[in-house]
Amino acid sequence: MAPELKSPSGQDSFLEVLHSEIIAGSENLTAWIKQIQSQGAIQSLFELETWLKGLRSFFNIDHLPLSAAERNDLVNRSFASEIGVVRQVLQICEDCACAITATDIEGKLEFEEFVEIQMRRDRMLDFNFSRIVEQLTPGDSVSQLLESLNDLRITIDAFKEQPGPDYQLFLSLGRTFARELKNCRYIDMLMSQRFRLQYDLIDNKSLITALRQIPADPVRRNLALALLYLFRFLKYLNLVSTDLNRDHPLKQHLVIFSLLHEEMGNLSDFFRSRFLRNAEVSHTLQNAAELVTYSLKMESQRVMSRELVLVSREIEAAPLYTRIENSHGLLRNCCQSSILTLIQSLDKSFNATALFPSRAERVVAGEKLRKDLWDLRRWLTDVLRNKEELDSSKIISRVTAFRDASLRSLMYRDWAEFEALADALALSGNFIEIRTHIRKFVSFLDMLIQEISKRSTSHTGQSAS
Repeated sequence: MAPELKSPSGQDSFLEVLHSEIIAGSENLTAWIKQIQSQGAIQSLFELETWLKGLRSFFNIDHLPLSAAERNDLVNRSFASEIGVVRQVLQICEDCACAITATDIEGKLEFEEFVEIQMRRDRMLDFNFSRIVEQLTPGDSVSQLLESLNDLRITIDAFKEQPGPDYQLFLSLGRTFARELKNCRYIDMLMSQRFRLQYDLIDNKSLITALRQIPADPVRRNLALALLYLFRFLKYLNLVSTDLNRDHPLKQHLVIFSLLHEEMGNLSDFFRSRFLRNAEVSHTLQNAAELVTYSLKMESQRVMSRELVLVSREIEAAPLYTRIENSHGLLRNCCQSSILTLIQSLDKSFNATALFPSRAERVVAGEKLRKDLWDLRRWLTDVLRNKEELDSSKIISRVTAFRDASLRSLMYRDWAEFEALADALALSGNFIEIRTHIRKFVSFLDMLIQEISKRSTSHTGQSAS
């Protein structure tokens, strides 16, 4: 395990977390990345890393946008459209790799210098000497990656004329792709590092000031790590928005959504283990973390199980654009709202425009309504869990407080169902009826919370994060 990095007094949590991630990396790789940045090719490196990770997620059936019926009949389903997406992304990866090698980076390591660096490494020695000698520098790994990507693309072309490429072929391509990535020594290292100083460092004084209000160092570092993930998700989504704005082909972005589905699920699990079950976390931050956990899981699942189903087979440009645009908007709003929810749990006066200047006023109002709905939902859920006394008058008082303060922010068509559920609670004659109607109310609030996110997407259009 890599040693903890001792940071100077006053250094912000984002830099600490990034350093702890990077310290485990090879000196060769770190020096190479700095050279790429100096040559102005760092965006190509970020895109290469993103598309490779996305393709790896896309080959995992758990992260494919499929309907329930398709998942139940994978063996008989044609994967021709998904393999077509894979071929597109392989070509994109080749283009990114060529852009990196075209920078003609100087200062390649001599063999003696390479051995010296290897001897200084504080990690376990790599005994795969044949791979080391074949790939002395990261540039050698990129060259090998290019050959592997080209071989995969040619293999796909060879099967193009055969009817109905099947599930087994799709899985076989995925296994081959994973092996080739592992064989590219420095590419494997690149993808194992979660963050990178060159494009993940957050330099926002207001954000750093809010983080420093957390007294417990482990909680502060965990929140910094979670925010780094959320900002990275927004960088992934920027790749999608770029092609939306330029009216470029869009099907290849299914792999980006697969990557987001996987990493959002992982981040939800991280929140549950580090925030929801941690006594050091304040009640306010814990409540915010629970809302973020819920939102990440629900919005990601909505995109994969509803918005993007059948997109790989879509041939009409308009519906394809709409589905990709909606998915992008939903996840962008989810990530931005999650960041603001966490920070405003530390500093209620934090100004959203300090991070996201383009966010419309109506979106900010929608976020407040979503938080009010979540607070009511959580309160009612606590009642069901016996964390609150099952007192009908107290329940009606809490529902009435929401109605007086926030009901007017809901669309008029939602008022009638809210009022009907509130009336049913007021007329409940025993504890069983009360609990039954509370469950119905919680389900209604779940629907509203998701609907608010959907409506926010249509209000923001294609504003950049």
